[in-house]
Amino acid sequence: MSTSKPFPVSNPTASFWHSENDEFIHTRTTDELPTETDVLIVGAGYAGAASAYWLYKQCQTHPLDVLMLEARTVCSGATGRNGGHLKPDYYREYLKFERLYGQKGAAEIGNFEHKHISAVKNVVEDLQIDCDLVITRACNVHLTEGAVDGCIKAVEALRKNPYSNVLDDIQVLEGDNARVVSQFPKSPLALTFTAGHLWPYKFVKGLLKFCLDKGLNLQTNTCVENIETLEDGSYLIKTKRGNVKANKVILATNAYTSAIAPEFDDKIVPVKGTCSHIKFTADNEYTPYLNNTYGICRDFSEHEYLINRADGSIIVGGAKPFYLKDKDSWYKNVDDASLFNADIRGWYETFMQENFSSWKGTKTEVDYLWTGILGYSVDALPWVGEIPHQKNKYILAGFHGHGMPRVFLSAKAISEMILGGVGVESTGLPQSFMLTEDRLKKASNNILQETGYYKYQTKL
Repeated sequence: MSTSKPFPVSNPTASFWHSENDEFIHTRTTDELPTETDVLIVGAGYAGAASAYWLYKQCQTHPLDVLMLEARTVCSGATGRNGGHLKPDYYREYLKFERLYGQKGAAEIGNFEHKHISAVKNVVEDLQIDCDLVITRACNVHLTEGAVDGCIKAVEALRKNPYSNVLDDIQVLEGDNARVVSQFPKSPLALTFTAGHLWPYKFVKGLLKFCLDKGLNLQTNTCVENIETLEDGSYLIKTKRGNVKANKVILATNAYTSAIAPEFDDKIVPVKGTCSHIKFTADNEYTPYLNNTYGICRDFSEHEYLINRADGSIIVGGAKPFYLKDKDSWYKNVDDASLFNADIRGWYETFMQENFSSWKGTKTEVDYLWTGILGYSVDALPWVGEIPHQKNKYILAGFHGHGMPRVFLSAKAISEMILGGVGVESTGLPQSFMLTEDRLKKASNNILQETGYYKYQTKL
């Protein structure tokens, strides 16, 4: 575990999502940095691209001057290294959210995530983004007594919530029905609901191309090292390529936020994870296909996730038992240039055959294995809004490994605050996402407990 500031490292492991060697990732709109801009966005991942998209989409009165600075290449952070899911989570943390925020507050979170399915589908169709988007069903299988019990209790509580808009979309399957529908013979209970999967880098690229056509200045390999507040209330953004004065700043920096915003040092924590791309070997007699995306739940803290791509290949992430007990290997660790221990590859190579009935007898290999850095929030929810006592400096970060069904409309809220001058309370954002001074002071760190770290210490 490093005690230095959490800036992105160079030469990250190769993600499948960047396997096509697209030169767009190196985009620099101009040879030199401008000396000033109206809005400066730090980060060219999903949050940064979505913020720029909504600024250009919603601004009807005057041309926007927007500059985006990216430390590495386009979508090289968590979004370009994730599992490809567009999947709400209606129930896994529902009981906790209801306890903390009440029925209305808990429902706000699920309803907001549900809206992302249609919101992302609509923008993909509107901009004709070629990103392999498929709308399907998510199937969460539950393998232990604790996982089954937790699911049943959460769904029962959710059904009693008059504010929830997602109940009609949830189906609970038990016994043989669960095993047959899921193709997962070990599962006594499965829960399905509408979800999607996509090629995340291509989605971000599509948003950015729209913005570039509108005038966005995108500068990759330009790491923001410091941000100073000037006497006139504007900001001076410092990089090795030069400094830029900006009237407004958006930090779309996720795990790396505290490197340039130290007030989030104990609020958004870098957490290292791993993912893989599995393909068939040439000598397979048949190619099975799973219609659903999957979450494989052993307990609250331990689960795998996967999607079946249209070409038959599989994206699988998880594998916590291989690294969780070694805290320094993942907690507050930004080194996505290295892999975890070598045993993970072999575990992924037989993962499908050992878990899914339709995959018995198939031969597969892992052709991509990578790591990525997630921006874990100490209270499991993102930080969205204007930073207290720093006027016109906004943040959109800390998505806790669950950004795909939360980022896009959170970015819309940021755009409305900047363009319309409205408060975050007027944007339709869940109240629990809102950045407030009180939340900054009171949010306590439960990451080690909720990831299951202490459970693995008892096994040593």
